[in-house]
Amino acid sequence: MRRRPHIVVVGIDTLRPDHLGCYGYQHPTSPGLDGLAAQSVVFDAFCAAGIPTTPAFTTLLTGLHPLVHQVVTHPARHRMGGRIAGLPQLAQEAGYHTAACDNLVVQGSGRGSWFARGFEQYSGFVYTPFGDQSARITDAALSLAADAAGAPGDDPLLLFVHYWDPHTPYGPRPPYDTLHYEPGSGPFDLADVRALSPDYYDAFLADMRLAHPDDYAYVVAQYDGEISQVDAQVTRLVDGLTGLGLWDDTVFVVLSDHGECFGEGDFHFDHHGLYDAVTRTALMMRVPDLAPGRRGALVSHEDLLPTLCDLGDIPLPAYPLTGTSLLPVLADPTAPGREHVLTVESTRQASISVRTPHHKLIQPVTALADGTALPDFYGRPRRPDPLVFDLYADPDESRDLSAECPALTERLRGLLERERSRLLAYHDGPDPLLTQGLGLPFDRFLSRVLARASAGR
Repeated sequence: MRRRPHIVVVGIDTLRPDHLGCYGYQHPTSPGLDGLAAQSVVFDAFCAAGIPTTPAFTTLLTGLHPLVHQVVTHPARHRMGGRIAGLPQLAQEAGYHTAACDNLVVQGSGRGSWFARGFEQYSGFVYTPFGDQSARITDAALSLAADAAGAPGDDPLLLFVHYWDPHTPYGPRPPYDTLHYEPGSGPFDLADVRALSPDYYDAFLADMRLAHPDDYAYVVAQYDGEISQVDAQVTRLVDGLTGLGLWDDTVFVVLSDHGECFGEGDFHFDHHGLYDAVTRTALMMRVPDLAPGRRGALVSHEDLLPTLCDLGDIPLPAYPLTGTSLLPVLADPTAPGREHVLTVESTRQASISVRTPHHKLIQPVTALADGTALPDFYGRPRRPDPLVFDLYADPDESRDLSAECPALTERLRGLLERERSRLLAYHDGPDPLLTQGLGLPFDRFLSRVLARASAGR
């Protein structure tokens, strides 16, 4: 391997790992990623510190918890300050050629501008479903890689590629639209789902232009079809890097920012609520000369940046990070991970959770610091009661133990508050969960969905 490897980071938006074959899924959604996993170290408990997309990727690219960088909503209601450096800035300063094919900069009318910092080449796009955008993203990414491969000198490449399949609205192209469809096999009746919030789900499902709008299994098959669609593009990317002579010297990372709910917490076809269906994310790292395998250690999005800096001999910033390098875990399958991960959301509803390898507590945030009430996901008044789950006995998080296990509840609540206080001490400002408000509250989100659904008819 060359002295410093190339680094390629592939972010697949909304990818729930347990819908991949390499994570145990029963449908053949991901032959390419499964093959890549066989060459990689695969992490089984890589957890988001903040959801959804904008907070998650800000943490992935800075090594800082959302309570520290303060980007806690999507779209961002806080612009990350210039004092904080992201991976592309650090890599560029260390002599890397930096390039991206991504659209995070344009999220929320350009409020994600910090995502472009440090990239010498940035191929931006506006996310458009129902087409061949993932293929065009691969074309653009390979063009950027070819430019780097043909450039004079021996600078290593840092390339960030962001795919949006399988984000809603699901709409894979043939043959992926029917590839995994088993009529009537869904776990829920769509009539029951619509009854949770008729205006919302009628509009949300209409936005997807479904051929079978009354079959839950068909909706899930569209999500799975988009996974297969993007799987083919990741395979093209790997093949293209190989053809350019870059693959043997490349650290190749595939990850997701968050997952997707299919009934967890009464959420469907979306990625809110701090259940593992959303907060447990995919991570596979193919590192030259490192034996493949699996890692069960609990790790966080915060840990990606220091890990890649270690692998690429990239100096860390002068200020302290909340993430720690995963090199010991990569080297030793028995190495311990984190004792806990704190996760926040403040987009469609506000919550904070603490997850250990064994348990999770989810604490609703029901009011801002000024007393303004914060509704739940469906725009209703929200109760402040916590949820507690035993992740070993109840991995689907369907049985709340908060009432029957008060000692466990108080222990986890104390851990959450201590970790929250520790993270807030990194800066002098207030808790952003209590000051920024929701990024996309129910009424605003519903109006957007209604407008899109109407335009698509």
